[in-house]
Amino acid sequence: MVNPISNPFLTLAASLVTGAFLIFAPQSSAADAPDYSDPATWLCHPEKTTDNNVCLRDQSVISVASNGSSSVTPGYIESNPAIDCFYVYPTASMDVTANSNLTPDAQEKDTAAIQFGRYGEVCRTFAPVYRQRTLTYLGIGALGDGLVTEETMAQAYETAYADIREAFNNYLNNDNHGRGFLLVGHSQGARLLARLVQEEIEPDTTLRQQMVSAHLIGTGISVPIGDVVGGTFTSTPLCTSASQSGCIVAYSTFRKGDPELAAPRFGVQPEEGYEAACTHPAALAGGSAELEVRLPFDQPYAFDVLLKIQGTGGPYKRWWDNIKAKQKAEFFSVPGQFFGECVRNDEGTHYLEVTIDSDEDDPRADNYRGELIVVQGWGLHLVDVNLAQGNLIQLASDQINHWLEH
Repeated sequence: MVNPISNPFLTLAASLVTGAFLIFAPQSSAADAPDYSDPATWLCHPEKTTDNNVCLRDQSVISVASNGSSSVTPGYIESNPAIDCFYVYPTASMDVTANSNLTPDAQEKDTAAIQFGRYGEVCRTFAPVYRQRTLTYLGIGALGDGLVTEETMAQAYETAYADIREAFNNYLNNDNHGRGFLLVGHSQGARLLARLVQEEIEPDTTLRQQMVSAHLIGTGISVPIGDVVGGTFTSTPLCTSASQSGCIVAYSTFRKGDPELAAPRFGVQPEEGYEAACTHPAALAGGSAELEVRLPFDQPYAFDVLLKIQGTGGPYKRWWDNIKAKQKAEFFSVPGQFFGECVRNDEGTHYLEVTIDSDEDDPRADNYRGELIVVQGWGLHLVDVNLAQGNLIQLASDQINHWLEH
């Protein structure tokens, strides 16, 4: 008998099937409202100093050069950071109700560690557990129209947002003490944080001044075409320089020439005169720049089975070299191989276009995983953050320094 826990595909399939039977069941069973004074309701928090703080997991990186040589950089946690980072993870839970419960599984923990743990290099890290809209219901909705009602998903979203607002207020009341903060989120998490900026931060002069920046990746931040302010936010602009704070970093990634751009889910805005924001974290003023990838050898288990098989699973062309590399570090980088540029195509899609410089004489892999096998139009959504993670951390450092000086 196959153990579904050890087989991610069976786990995902069982979750979708079980969830399908629960579509018409009451969805109020997700959990009572969380108590954010309890450390158990945080994945990352300064008071959590043991292994149950996912931001303390190893962030070591093996960097592989074009000649095949490699070096390992150990993970680093700043011992006395000047500001805080508040993170909301993307859709990851495989709970079978519309909203997740407050007991995070490996999906949520691993996703937070992979996307957010590295921010510990520049800030104190806060990441609340919340009753998010689940991956299960996202999958059911993708199976066909009408399987999940708009009302169900709207209610689930409101529950998720209420938790994030409560967690943020708890952080402000108990941990902030006037410090600067940087918001970080991806996909559902970025959408929730965008609403937090709209409703809680923009109307409050003090909070506006405390917000160092907001890295809101993989969601629909809108701006007037060719402009940097307006649309989603009334007064908060997109970042156009590393010597700037109180601004927004937002992008969604697609591979150059991706056929999924014929019907993209990200990088589009339906309202005439507006477009999706795209800010390359290493080229905020525009143009092409290298992407400093920090790609994990292992994705969270459900995501792992949802990604198309491309490349060899690591930085090398030869899979056995990747096995040896994986024994040295949790993440890999390939300097000089990935590049990105914000582009607008003829259909008005505005996105971070990713190119991979492959060379048959280069011992490094010619391709890497990123696209989904089960839905179209998502591009490189699942690896949005890690494709530019090195750039994001450097930008965060620059923005923190600018904020502290001003």
